[in-house]
Amino acid sequence: MRRNLTRHRRDEGSAMIITLLALALVTALASTVSVLAIDNLQSSHRAQAAGAAVDAADAGVSQAMSYLRSSGVRGLGCSPACESNAWGNSTSPMSVDVPGGDGEYRVWIEVVDAYPANDPGLYRVHSTGATDDGASRTVLADVDVTTSNVPKGLFAKSFTGGGSASVTRESVFSTGCVWHRSKIHTSSNPEAPENLDAAYGIPVGVHSSNYITDANGSAQYCSTSESSLIHKSGKGKSASQTPCSANYPYDQDKLGGAATSACSPVQQSLATKYPAYYGAQDLDKDLTTDVTGSFIKDDSSLMDLFDLKPDPFTDAELDQLRTIAESQGNYWTESSGWETPDESNAVMFFDLEGSDLGGTVDLNQFGETAFSRNGGLADDTTCPTSSLLIVIVGGNVKINSHTQMAASIFLTSPAPYGQVVKANGTADFIGTIYADKINLVGTFDASLDACFLANTSPALLSLSVGSYREEDRGVS
Repeated sequence: MRRNLTRHRRDEGSAMIITLLALALVTALASTVSVLAIDNLQSSHRAQAAGAAVDAADAGVSQAMSYLRSSGVRGLGCSPACESNAWGNSTSPMSVDVPGGDGEYRVWIEVVDAYPANDPGLYRVHSTGATDDGASRTVLADVDVTTSNVPKGLFAKSFTGGGSASVTRESVFSTGCVWHRSKIHTSSNPEAPENLDAAYGIPVGVHSSNYITDANGSAQYCSTSESSLIHKSGKGKSASQTPCSANYPYDQDKLGGAATSACSPVQQSLATKYPAYYGAQDLDKDLTTDVTGSFIKDDSSLMDLFDLKPDPFTDAELDQLRTIAESQGNYWTESSGWETPDESNAVMFFDLEGSDLGGTVDLNQFGETAFSRNGGLADDTTCPTSSLLIVIVGGNVKINSHTQMAASIFLTSPAPYGQVVKANGTADFIGTIYADKINLVGTFDASLDACFLANTSPALLSLSVGSYREEDRGVS
């Protein structure tokens, strides 16, 4: 009996130990589950906060793109230490609270390769998103900036010279006949650095995929039978094609050719000095020469050579420009009664196809405005930050009577509209023109300079995001 009692007490002790071990195990398991649950909740919260920080940083990138589209890139020339522009200040960047009150983003734009000195230019967006919980993420986005394929000079399907009109620091481009060439005056020292075409870096000249003549006329095309063609010598049946034009050594058209030993030393040196525009090239890779010396084969060769396109805008691009003009209050359906814009980067849109088809917009109304300035300015402190883009659909334009302005003008309708009907009266025009026909008469002066190119209208800039990456993945 004593032995049984002892055995019973031993069993009770063992059971207690087992029970305590079981309780310890259960407690440990419960603690582990609790810790894991808490860790999972914390991880989930951190992941959510990190995601919110990345979203905020992405919002900063989107806003930086909106800034570039509306303001362009010239205001970033002082980056990364712009005092008056937070978009170009790395230490005091643009800071915006995220809608909903959960955090903010801080964003600035670094100039890696400045446009237009580099085309395309490269701009790097630095955007840091932060949440109220202390999570932060920084992303980098590289943005290529270039000009859409629009003329960087005077472009028309035909030109008529007259009077003493002058074209300096920019060239003339045409898919048709250029009439009365001797009345389109260029610099007397065309290869001086200060006189070169500001956009292409070549001597100013006339470049046509049709013909250039010194005869009077106004038709879109001129015939090879015309005796005053600049790349033709002699008359009648004895006339012959020649690549040399003593008076216009920098001009190119369909009758030109590679420089020969009979050409002047200036013409013989063009292919060496400016090979991208005067050297022999097969642009469409069909094993025939499209450009050489004073020769341009056809329309597509002209477009490829100078990075142009037959129509400056697609329907979608026109709609976008119309929308910008409407948002600025610069949309008009009549050629008269309009007001001068007061935006620093203005887009004016004249939609004349409805109630004023064939109307003529007289730009003399501009007078002295923020878009009036002297020419020949560099991209420096003397150059104002402003741009003016004028689009005319279904109508014409007149630039005369002492008009002084810097602008990009696009007349998008074909003949009988889209004409610069008068460019005279001592008008001083700095900028580019696209039209069906340009009539250069009187004392009209057209020019281009580094200041204008640096202030390319943001509406004409083509932006594309390349590299995108996170710079850090930490929690502050």
